[in-house]
Amino acid sequence: MKKLFYQILCLSLLFSCKSQLSPIELALNSNNEKILKVKKNISSHDLQIKLSVINNNKGKKKFNDYNYQIVEKNYFYPASTVKLPIAIFAMEKLNESPEINLDTPFKVENDSIITTIRKEIISVFSISSNESNNRLFEFLGQDYINEKLKQKGMRKSKIFHRLSIENSSDTKTKKLIFYPNDSLVVEFPSRNNKNLEKLNLNKLYKGIGHINNKGILISKPMDFSRRNYLPINELNHLIKLVFFPEKFKNKNKLKLEENQIEFLKKSMSILPKDAGYDGEKYFDSYVKFFVYGDKKEINSDKIKIFNKVGSAYGYLTEGAYIKTDNISIILSATIKVNNNRIYNDDVYEYDSIGIPFFAELGREIIRIMQSK
Repeated sequence: MKKLFYQILCLSLLFSCKSQLSPIELALNSNNEKILKVKKNISSHDLQIKLSVINNNKGKKKFNDYNYQIVEKNYFYPASTVKLPIAIFAMEKLNESPEINLDTPFKVENDSIITTIRKEIISVFSISSNESNNRLFEFLGQDYINEKLKQKGMRKSKIFHRLSIENSSDTKTKKLIFYPNDSLVVEFPSRNNKNLEKLNLNKLYKGIGHINNKGILISKPMDFSRRNYLPINELNHLIKLVFFPEKFKNKNKLKLEENQIEFLKKSMSILPKDAGYDGEKYFDSYVKFFVYGDKKEINSDKIKIFNKVGSAYGYLTEGAYIKTDNISIILSATIKVNNNRIYNDDVYEYDSIGIPFFAELGREIIRIMQSK
């Protein structure tokens, strides 16, 4: 009889402990191999996760926030997630110039194409185009971007540079010419931006070596002190600003028209094939890691995902608003998958560890939230 009593007591304690775990912790307790691969050596992955569950109580939306290993002083490279604020701020700047809009043709100095802000934003989200991001960057410049980040309450984020080009940190932007109609030309001249101070964060010097711009292995840690930074809390915050503006003070809200917000949301969910790209090369989950990253096809009828991903230097990051019939969540996470600890060598475990983990993490959290 005593033995039975202790067994019941142990089981009740076990269930009590489980009920006190956050949805993130419950997801990480999964026995799925894709989760276990990360858990086996979790300290090496610099894993940070933030989950915001949107509860609708009598018509009023409320966030329940859960954090896992969020340390804003610990640097990680955000890669292409910085394209989200840059796309938003490009539209805000359009609204400061009444002669131009999303569909006004423009050309960047020394560029080979004439394009529009609408086309570039769609490319930024549908295939994560660096070229499109850099055109928007020339339109804005570092000073404008960083001032806008502060206005939105994102004071820890810093944008130093363009992506994947030579002289990416050049503080001088290129001239842009907009063509509103046949008889009118609007110029945005080249501008000199301030040199930002180095980041003052932990973990800015990474690895045991790195490949320099000449392709030579340097047996010293790579210096990230003048690299872009967008911490998980602030990435999550920006997605809240897009989808739940009513929860924020006017001074922090996005200065966008309703049709621009709808365009932004559509762009964040669009599949490459629906944006006109080759569906074989750019498959459905090409830039959708949560839930679908380990598959090529997406069933967007069941689960809607509005997101931005980034992957570079062995860091995989994603911020997403995920919606099903009965739950709404914002999930943001970053993971490092760089087993050899050499940076800039393009030898990373995105496909074998990082993306499968993100996919299973998303599925586990949705399953847990739907079971509540």
